[in-house]
Amino acid sequence: MFRILQNQTTNSKIILSRSEINCTYNPISNFSRFFIFSHVQKQRVFARNKLFAFLAGTEEVENGQLYFDNYDNMRITTPVRWPIDVRRFVSGPSEEKLMEKLKSGEWIPTESEMPHNFKIEGVKIRKKEDGMFVDFTFRANQFQKEKALEEIIERVQTSLKEKHDVLWFNVNAYLVKGEPFIENLVDRYPVSRLRIEFQGPDVLTETLYKYLEPYGLIRDINLFPASSNYISRYALVQYVKVRSAICAKNCLHGMIVDGARFNILYDSPVRMFRIYKWIINHPTLSTISIPLIPFVAVAVVVGITYGLDFICYIFVRTRIAYYHLYQQLREKTSGLFTTFREKPEEEIFNFSTKEQEEKLQNWLKDPPDNFIVLLGPTNSGKSALVNKILRGKRNTLYIKCDDIIDSRNKNERALELAKQVGCSPAFSLVIFFSNLGSLLANEVIGHKIFGLPSTVDDPVKKVLDLVENELYKTRRSRRAQNSENEFPIVVIDAYMIKYKENHDLWELLIKFASELVTNKLAHVVFVSSNIGIINHLGNQAPSMQVNTLDLHEPEEVINLVDQYARDKNIEIPEGLKEAVSSIGMHLTDLGLFIGKIRNGTKPDDALNNLVSEAKADVYRIAFRDDFEHVANKEWSDIQFWEIMKGLSKKEYLFYDIVKSSPLFDDDDTPIKAMERSGLISITLLPKESTVSIIKAGKPLYQKVFAEISSDELFETKMKYKTAQYYLTLENSKIKEYEDELEKLVKIDSKWNNKWSSRWSFSWLFGNGHEVINHRVKFLLLQLKKSLARAKKHQKQIDELKQNYELILNRKGS
Repeated sequence: MFRILQNQTTNSKIILSRSEINCTYNPISNFSRFFIFSHVQKQRVFARNKLFAFLAGTEEVENGQLYFDNYDNMRITTPVRWPIDVRRFVSGPSEEKLMEKLKSGEWIPTESEMPHNFKIEGVKIRKKEDGMFVDFTFRANQFQKEKALEEIIERVQTSLKEKHDVLWFNVNAYLVKGEPFIENLVDRYPVSRLRIEFQGPDVLTETLYKYLEPYGLIRDINLFPASSNYISRYALVQYVKVRSAICAKNCLHGMIVDGARFNILYDSPVRMFRIYKWIINHPTLSTISIPLIPFVAVAVVVGITYGLDFICYIFVRTRIAYYHLYQQLREKTSGLFTTFREKPEEEIFNFSTKEQEEKLQNWLKDPPDNFIVLLGPTNSGKSALVNKILRGKRNTLYIKCDDIIDSRNKNERALELAKQVGCSPAFSLVIFFSNLGSLLANEVIGHKIFGLPSTVDDPVKKVLDLVENELYKTRRSRRAQNSENEFPIVVIDAYMIKYKENHDLWELLIKFASELVTNKLAHVVFVSSNIGIINHLGNQAPSMQVNTLDLHEPEEVINLVDQYARDKNIEIPEGLKEAVSSIGMHLTDLGLFIGKIRNGTKPDDALNNLVSEAKADVYRIAFRDDFEHVANKEWSDIQFWEIMKGLSKKEYLFYDIVKSSPLFDDDDTPIKAMERSGLISITLLPKESTVSIIKAGKPLYQKVFAEISSDELFETKMKYKTAQYYLTLENSKIKEYEDELEKLVKIDSKWNNKWSSRWSFSWLFGNGHEVINHRVKFLLLQLKKSLARAKKHQKQIDELKQNYELILNRKGS
């Protein structure tokens, strides 16, 4: 275009300057010149005005870039200043998906809504910086280019602000004003401090602040002169956030301000691995530092272990001192979150008497001098009584042995115990680092480091030591606050579980409890259903006295029902008292019974249903004949039948009499196995501390045993098996007697041959015939009795076999 205008003014041979082209045309001022200027000047003015009008109306395609400081919420993985960045391994959205989101108007307006023919050309993701560049094109003439870019970025930022509630992560957009340096260097990670190098004249601090402030808060700006010919002038800019520094670097790098070009880099502080590389590569220090690396590693691991050990102390202290606040808060707020769930039902009865509660409270008010033992059958309300007394009290700790004892090894037991005392997360790390420290120390210095938790034989003891040390600190704090009368309480529930009476855990717990009571650190309450706990505590801690609270069933259970009905103003249905007296105070059965009553079942029908279910359980546990059960069963059917038949007629049996019967032959292993299975319970006779008795496993079993014993077919079958056992026993005795008689006959014949001469010394040794004759007479008498009993049992077997067949035929017909 410029050449065309030049050809049209060939007579003048004058080229228009930029200032002449940019001047505005004023027709009034030029009207007087029209009559004064020459013909050449007229042509120049005409061409100039024509060129200005042409350039003002021409729009060209221009390129631009936007920078979004977040394209996905990946900053939550790790801080950006860490050398090991997890975000590089996390796959975010691809560039194609981001293009679709941008063009669909999810983040910014669509291309049709944007001015100046805005079109998105591409997306470049910067995972390391959590941002992305968006390349776009637009149409504008050279005079309106800057104004068009301002309109585009304003529309984009306005759209992001309006959609702030829609986007689930915060994102900002900025216009790229320079030429960004897109790099992927391994050792360069974004930090909040930027180094800006200047190529050109100096730049003032005010000018830097003007261009850097829109990207975020700035802590400080420091200008430094050139230190040599190789290091140019630079400035250090410290942002408050790393995100602001990233945006400033990507948007302003390569920008020219007042003739100076900005070269922006991240100014990383000195890191530890750089010092490490410097030491390793140093010719003198490397000879000293390399051998010290294993010792430094051991020291670091040991330091971490002791640090975690201190954290465990803090967790245990919090668990003991403030757990009651958590329980109170939970009770007050539980109703707010149970709108769509069934709320727990209230306790049906108070299963402990007021005398028992007052007795336990008085023991806990006194200084800790003795052990406290709550003894009673399973599901008799022992734990409920303790929870009721200790509810809302501070400095309490519960240890549930049934959860600990089922663990497979010592480490799992220690972790379960640590979970109960409140230091489970940290203690698992303590075990790991202590084992690692011991292994490294054994390899480096030749022996373990004493004092680490791994040097303790059992990690359970380490957890108990943590609790004991914390209780020592609690005692000192009580003395400082003048509240020495308030002693902590440690409850050891399910102590000496019957199916694992011999276990290492009991010895550790009894030593732990002895230390607490001896040093007056805390009360220790043992909750157990095993009557052997009294003798066990006496053997393990003979110097300690035991206060025992026996929670046996009251003589009249029906009194509790009457009291409950009077308190709640409830009319008692007919038959309810009799049914409850049969169930007793077994919490599980009583809860099932009350549930059936509330569903509309009559008391007699509900009781019969429970009896039927309990009868099926007894058959399944005691009389199963499948191969696996017989291999694991520690008693025979006739042994349990003997006990069940006796309990169907009496409330209890004497333990020693049952043990000495021919079916058990002074072996109490089957009796203990029956107790572990829950079929029977072994307790002490009331008001007798040395006499043990056998009772039904729960009150409902008393009625079940009576019904099973009254079954004619099953009774005949068990009597038949019992007669067979006794016949086998008598036959074995007869065989023993016959063998001994045969030996005596041989001895007598040898005696006659050896001592029948005239040199007999019968005057010295006595007459051997008399001794043999006495023994033979005794054996013959016993043999006669055994033969009579064997004949009786054989006759009984024949009769029972016939009766069994008759009963089967009668039932079949």
